[in-house]
Amino acid sequence: MTDTDIGPVYNWKENTVAGRYRKWQINPATPGDGSLISRLLAGRGLRTPESITSFLEPNLNQLHDPFLLPDMAIACQTILTALKNKWPIAVHGDYDVDGMTATALLIRFLRSQGAEPRMLIPDRMTDGYGLSEAAAEGMIANGDRLLITVDCGVTSLAEISQLREAGIRVVVTDHHECGACLPEATAVVNPRRADSQYPFAGLAGVGVTLKLVQALCGLLNCPQAWQEYLDLAALGTVADVVPLIDENRCLTAAGLAQINHGADLPEENAGHSGRRNIGLDTLLQAVGQQDRQVTAQMLGFSVAPRLNAAGRLGDAYDAISLLLTDDQREAERLAEVLIDLNRQRQDIENIMTQEAIADIDNRPDTTLDKILVVYRKNWHSGVIGIVASRLAEHYARPVIVLAGDESSYKGSCRSWGDIDILAALRHAAPALQRFGGHRKAAGLTLAAEQLSDFLNAIAGFAASHIADDQLQADLQADLQVTAAEMTLENARDIQKLEPFGEANPVPLLVCRDLLLRETRLVGSGRHLKLKLQDPQSGLNWDAIAFGLGEADEWTGPGDRVDVLFSLEINNWQGRTQLQLNLRDLRPADSGHAFYDRPWEAERLYQGHGSLHMLVQQMALSLDDLLPRKQEYKAVYQYLRMHYTEQSALIDLTLLARKISRSYRFELHPFRLARILVVFQETGLIKKRDLGPDRMQLKLLPVSKKVRLEESRTYRSLIASEGGGST
Repeated sequence: MTDTDIGPVYNWKENTVAGRYRKWQINPATPGDGSLISRLLAGRGLRTPESITSFLEPNLNQLHDPFLLPDMAIACQTILTALKNKWPIAVHGDYDVDGMTATALLIRFLRSQGAEPRMLIPDRMTDGYGLSEAAAEGMIANGDRLLITVDCGVTSLAEISQLREAGIRVVVTDHHECGACLPEATAVVNPRRADSQYPFAGLAGVGVTLKLVQALCGLLNCPQAWQEYLDLAALGTVADVVPLIDENRCLTAAGLAQINHGADLPEENAGHSGRRNIGLDTLLQAVGQQDRQVTAQMLGFSVAPRLNAAGRLGDAYDAISLLLTDDQREAERLAEVLIDLNRQRQDIENIMTQEAIADIDNRPDTTLDKILVVYRKNWHSGVIGIVASRLAEHYARPVIVLAGDESSYKGSCRSWGDIDILAALRHAAPALQRFGGHRKAAGLTLAAEQLSDFLNAIAGFAASHIADDQLQADLQADLQVTAAEMTLENARDIQKLEPFGEANPVPLLVCRDLLLRETRLVGSGRHLKLKLQDPQSGLNWDAIAFGLGEADEWTGPGDRVDVLFSLEINNWQGRTQLQLNLRDLRPADSGHAFYDRPWEAERLYQGHGSLHMLVQQMALSLDDLLPRKQEYKAVYQYLRMHYTEQSALIDLTLLARKISRSYRFELHPFRLARILVVFQETGLIKKRDLGPDRMQLKLLPVSKKVRLEESRTYRSLIASEGGGST
């Protein structure tokens, strides 16, 4: 093989997806002066002593009057009449954690008042979301006198009219967006009603249900009994990813205190019985969290997925029964059922995700759609929402996943950044049978014959409403800190901002130009443990980078890095010490734009196509821009060793650093980009650009030697060495 020949290299390795070089955005609202905690609070809009105290010390006294909710008085009077006259009562909930916890909460309360309500939960696959005609007919046949909906009902106009005509009273409690018309129910309790005077519209479905129970307890002369259900309210609120501010913050903080301490609540939250939910405690123990402080993140990532698995794959009644049972053995049995269902869910989800990626990557288009729609008729509709979330993160853009049969599709949508996915569905409404949700997540159903119209409508919306810069993979940080601010005391101050969640995320900090002293792969190579040092002060920190194990391929001891992290306290074997939880790291700036921001050179070159002009613009030499012969061979060999013939997403800058580290020479991303163009033109690879510094790459099978001179780009680069005009 000559210097310009590239032939097969038979050294295959399982494909690994390259990391992503993300842009860090630091909150511009965060002031530059003051203590770390005061700057964090100010950046989140908390600047007055009153607002800061209220935020740092959430308690139940901060809750709003439940009777400010629309129709609350009518709802309470209707329910009290039903309890007094022992009417048959049905509670209709939902199959997600918000709906499950709301259902369990209301049923527990009604049972405490001597009622035995009938529980109705739709089947995700056969019934879909909300009330169905079959459910309405079942209530009529059963002789129910009162229906109370939780986390649903505000859009079930036809079904509620059917019940009303049959003489069944309906109390709707919901938190979803209202349509143009409200249902003809006895009461519609929803803080999002257009005529609502309630101070906070962000309650979860379980939060609205708790406010109903709070109001009822006041009328029943047991004004603090509703506090028994704070644990369920916290779980549902966290799981529904509503903003953890205002009432949601107060309810979640009090609920977490109940879960962690039982009767040992702060004085301002006292008054409940100290009851612990046996089912929730048992599930926490079953997932190995019994000896740790329960946080909002733990509820969201450990408990909620297992409860949700019942509604996705099995029977949501199993999850609700766990939250309702007071029998320890039954709780243990149901917890195991949920854990097993969650394992099955993970397996199905992984298979579907890989199939979806294959479908997207094999499309002939040279560019990815700004909203990706992927569909198959054999997919499990119970997990399409999770698959959509994973794909949105993978491709850095909104994703709609459809699962269908011969006649119709059900879909789940997940957005990216600040893109309004619900607005996209409104644009495509003529092709849909029904849809609903929020800016960040939504669901839909459509007839199979409308699929083409739906795809065209979504593509049209994306083209006219989504700019390229909205698809960048940005990470949001609160502020940049100095080494002196990275202390255990500040970590303790940050803990005062808990519970963390939507609208109150874990504070992320940036520190620049640290020395990487040690690295060690842990967790089967998935995670990276590091030791960092500030070269100026000599201060040292331990750090853990979960899911960033591949950073070991492009950085190591002696490198200078910038880090984006959260300050955390690590308690281990009786020792308390500060730990940096890294969310991202990157090489520290060298002071030269060509090396620090290589995509700028690429942007300039794509604009005019002249290497000589680029030399002048960036004060470079031509040698800086022209690939060396050994670099062509090294790049191809690296690709064949680390990638397969399946498409992979790569970050050009990180790939250049990985190859540089592997072959012990400095390969600049600009030169790597030229090499990849040559490989594309000679049939060695297939690639498509996904924005600045990001591309999708696929190796093509090679059965014979390939001469690089066959590439127009290669010939042009060679000519420029001799003074050509390129």
